[in-house]
Amino acid sequence: MPRPGSRCDHGQRRRPVPDAGRDLRRCTAATSGRWRIDRSPGRRVRIELRARRLVCGNEDCARRTFAEQIPALTRRHARRTETLTAHVTDVALFLGGRPGSRLFQRMAIDTCKDTLLRLIRALPLPSSGLMPHLGVDEFAVRRGRTYATILIDMTTHRPIDVLADRAAATFASWLRDHPEVRIICRDRAGSFRDGAQAGAPQARQVADAWHLLNNLAQAVERVIGRHRADLREPLTTHDGPTDDDPRPEGHGRTELDIHGRPRPLVARTRERHQQIHERIARGDSLRAIARDLQLSRGTVNRFARAEEVDELLVAAVNRPTLIDDYRIYLHHRWLEGCTNASALAREIQRLGYRGDVNTVRRHLKPYRVGAIPATTPSPRLTVRRVTDWIMRRPEHLTDLERKRLEELCERNRVLETTIEYARRLALMVRERRNEHLALDVWIADVRLDGQRELRTLANGMRRDRAAIQAALTTTYTSGAVEGNVTRIKLLKRQMYGRANFDLLRRRILLSP
Repeated sequence: MPRPGSRCDHGQRRRPVPDAGRDLRRCTAATSGRWRIDRSPGRRVRIELRARRLVCGNEDCARRTFAEQIPALTRRHARRTETLTAHVTDVALFLGGRPGSRLFQRMAIDTCKDTLLRLIRALPLPSSGLMPHLGVDEFAVRRGRTYATILIDMTTHRPIDVLADRAAATFASWLRDHPEVRIICRDRAGSFRDGAQAGAPQARQVADAWHLLNNLAQAVERVIGRHRADLREPLTTHDGPTDDDPRPEGHGRTELDIHGRPRPLVARTRERHQQIHERIARGDSLRAIARDLQLSRGTVNRFARAEEVDELLVAAVNRPTLIDDYRIYLHHRWLEGCTNASALAREIQRLGYRGDVNTVRRHLKPYRVGAIPATTPSPRLTVRRVTDWIMRRPEHLTDLERKRLEELCERNRVLETTIEYARRLALMVRERRNEHLALDVWIADVRLDGQRELRTLANGMRRDRAAIQAALTTTYTSGAVEGNVTRIKLLKRQMYGRANFDLLRRRILLSP
């Protein structure tokens, strides 16, 4: 019996059979094979290699003969080299099945989308290891229908697992298998809060500061939306010189189009208001009026509440348009002598305007007939514009924006108290301040005399007080989690939304 590793008659060192556990007896013949290898794009290269066919001398071995493998080049039953297989797998992770197969067609590599998906599924999933700092958030598998949960290692900012749903029980079950978690960064979703309390009571939960400011902005926007009538009245604060007796733009002018004809929207609003109030005077129900006029119940209610049609026309003739943000620019350019509508349209398009030149022409029609405003046009106040003024840092407001906000506060005291509470909380979150129980004082003050939208926010913050307190006293955020959610959206678009959850989970965890 030859010793293991001794030389055979052909002068080659014997190699053990993979499954036999004994050395080789002899080499009986040579075999050939063909493999695709990595090469320059656009050139097809094929290797024809002659290797030995070896015979095993172990009578109990199920494999009598086998071909010799070349290290780092060949593998049993493989049609590609190890290097090319690694490159194909990387492309599959980056692009997915169908886009990857189209790329390989341009590179003259024969493969299909199913092969790429099989390579992804054959990869081993990375082990999570120990993660004391955990980030969690949800993402939409099918928006509005199915949601999943992404878990992030906040030390490496890499995803460590993907859960099939966003239920609190699923998250709690995962946390019980990882008792090393000490910090959980999350948004203010109740399911993650309850899951963390049930699965990892030893962990400290930290609410994300951006989500807290976003919740505050949404509450402020709802408060301003209830008082939008005050936004429709023109402000007396203007940018630039004013006359002693400025001539405001009357309703009669805004109810006509650029040709002097009644605007269709205005005429339709007057007609509907008259029809609905005549039917109400006869004793018809709102449901019957909506059915006969083919209008929604909400529209009929809105017309029925308006005693005068002018209440409806204020909103009808002052609707926001694409050119609202550029009215001041166009006014100054007209006074500078630029009266070409096409040139002005190109200028504001470089500033972000998405409309066409016809809208600019309609806006400049009064200027051409001599009706140039005596003062700089004020931007139309919208709910979101005023919300932006309130949520922005006071030192970042311009003098004109600050004066207009002060005028709104003088007009409506509800907005004044809302601005005070919003800025107090925003300052605490941005500056990480919580001296003298500032958070508890803010919650108590809002619950005492704040608007109902802010009271709802304060009640939710009271239930989540510990996590918000941690957000004000630590530097942990969910920025890395939100970045991974954005990356998941890119992966979903690459797969056209048709991948099942198993493949999506592998691409999330394995993609570099």
